[in-house]
Amino acid sequence: MVSRLPAGSIALACAALVASAPLTPSAAAASPVPAALVQPSGAVSAYAGQGEQDLGIRIADGLEPTRVHATIIVSGKPQGTIRVAVNGRTVQEAQAAPTITLDAQVSTADVNASQLRLGLEYIPGTGNVCTGASSSARLSGVSVQVAGAEKPPATVADFFSPAVPAILIPVPKDPAADVSAAILTAAAALAHRYPDAAIAVVPQGDFDARVAKLPVGARIISVTPDPGETRTRLSDTAGHPQLVISGHADGLRSTALSLSSDDTALAGSPAVSGMTASAPAAPGLTQSLKDLGAQNLQLSGYGTPESFIGISQSQFGGPVSSASVHLQGTHTAIPANAQAELSVYWNDYLLSSKTLAGGDSFAVDGTVPAGQIQSRNGLRIRMAALPAGGDCTGPAGTMPMDLTFDTTASNITATRGSSLAPGFSRFPQVLGRSLPVAFADGNTSQANTVNAAALAVSLQHDAAQALDVRVVAPDALKASSESGLVVGATTAVAQELSAPLRLAEFRTITPDTQQYGVGTTAPYGVLEAFEQGGRNLLMLGAWAPAGDTVAGPGLQGSLAGYVQGRAGGWSTLSRNLLVTQPSGAPVLLESNAVVPQAAVADDYRQYAIWALAAAGVLVLAFGARTWVRRQRRRNAKAYVDAEQQAAGTESPDQPHVG
Repeated sequence: MVSRLPAGSIALACAALVASAPLTPSAAAASPVPAALVQPSGAVSAYAGQGEQDLGIRIADGLEPTRVHATIIVSGKPQGTIRVAVNGRTVQEAQAAPTITLDAQVSTADVNASQLRLGLEYIPGTGNVCTGASSSARLSGVSVQVAGAEKPPATVADFFSPAVPAILIPVPKDPAADVSAAILTAAAALAHRYPDAAIAVVPQGDFDARVAKLPVGARIISVTPDPGETRTRLSDTAGHPQLVISGHADGLRSTALSLSSDDTALAGSPAVSGMTASAPAAPGLTQSLKDLGAQNLQLSGYGTPESFIGISQSQFGGPVSSASVHLQGTHTAIPANAQAELSVYWNDYLLSSKTLAGGDSFAVDGTVPAGQIQSRNGLRIRMAALPAGGDCTGPAGTMPMDLTFDTTASNITATRGSSLAPGFSRFPQVLGRSLPVAFADGNTSQANTVNAAALAVSLQHDAAQALDVRVVAPDALKASSESGLVVGATTAVAQELSAPLRLAEFRTITPDTQQYGVGTTAPYGVLEAFEQGGRNLLMLGAWAPAGDTVAGPGLQGSLAGYVQGRAGGWSTLSRNLLVTQPSGAPVLLESNAVVPQAAVADDYRQYAIWALAAAGVLVLAFGARTWVRRQRRRNAKAYVDAEQQAAGTESPDQPHVG
């Protein structure tokens, strides 16, 4: 499994490192946090005969690992031995079975450079070399039992440890516009840097309760207004390391943006000033497999070994309408009477297939049609190989096929354009590298900030590159051609943006959504994704009957939290409406299932008038044409009759013209 792209290069400038600044008393006196479990969300897979595959687990300074637990799932026909090693030391070996539980003792001696490395190996034990490579083992659900307490970071650089399980960001009661913008930027930046961390942006009133539930190794980020220069300093809360960012205007947001960069390693003191960053350039339309995360790609053995590479449209810096795939590499010599072929699939659509024969190199090309492009895609490469004579019963290690890809020369070239209908699936790729956020009526309230942060984090988790989150005025977003996000929308805002659901009473057509009723007057919250003026917008809003001022904000908050916590992330959202009510879970709807509201009907009234007028003109034109033709026939008949009478040639046997 290939992970998402690493963070892009972000220029980080620490204009005034305060190297001599002493550690703040609160940080120096940080109380130890009782340690229990370190639970990374990563996993590792190994095919039979593939060799050891590693998973690194970061152990913070001061923590002592004692036991490691995990679950191993074996797919296909389990035959052989499953071996698990810790930094090269075998800790468990078991006969392959559908499910294996890992429970092994470890110690600080197994930690190297703050990493506890788990190695998974599937040793095939079957005499059928063609089926052995088709089976695989996956190690997941890892947890490491630890003792001791994490050593508090001494510098800003130390604050950003390689792995962080959770990050908490409080929002003050009435945040200023620059504070709100910095919080949104920080949340997205940290979601990019720590994709596996649980990021929570919460109201200040909920902060203490949430701090008490933070796991070992968690971090806290606070943003505070200050009329002076922008500064970043260490602190702590309840034994958890805290980073306080203070400043004003765009400098505050620029410092928050720098949190996505590994270049914070330059901040080698407990307090720094002038820490800024700018977003890197968007990636190009041609990306090598190495750029896409496949550092090494190799297929080995007989049978049907395969590899999978996850590819999102956002990895190409924007929406994609089609793509072409080029793969090249080398393979071992094919023995006489043996057979081998290479097939390439895109989302299970066969792009190309080629027989491997003669020489030791290969090249495969294929074109992905527009109908096969999704927001997230999968490139699956499969080798099918049979040993000489098709005899699969030989020893597993006898002259296996080996195919290695040149991941630098192998690439995917995309074509800019749209391949998906308007809706959630167009995000985040339509954003490119920028996410402008507009609050309805310019209200950067605590609730709006929390909701916008939840959506920004969800979008960032699905984006390959770091998003540059900006807060813009509602009128500025309405007048621009940029795609973006509108939070706290009202009925008036929905009307101005021509949203599919205008935040008024509505009813649905399809029977499976009748819980919303026909002509319902119940309050609801909605997240909408739609195209407007050639760009794509997300809009979070709510509607409630007159006099109800409480339900709307609460429904928007529950909807934003639902989106951020949704299993599978943003890519699991479909259609273009996500609607929730006080009772019941949110429901995904297509706007075609909603009976057109009065506001929507008004939009098309002028078109209907013009259509009727055009129809009237056509009717008049047709009538005029018919009258002219009849008049011509009458005139022609009268002329012939008069001519015949004048010549006296008409006879009873002659047919009359008419």
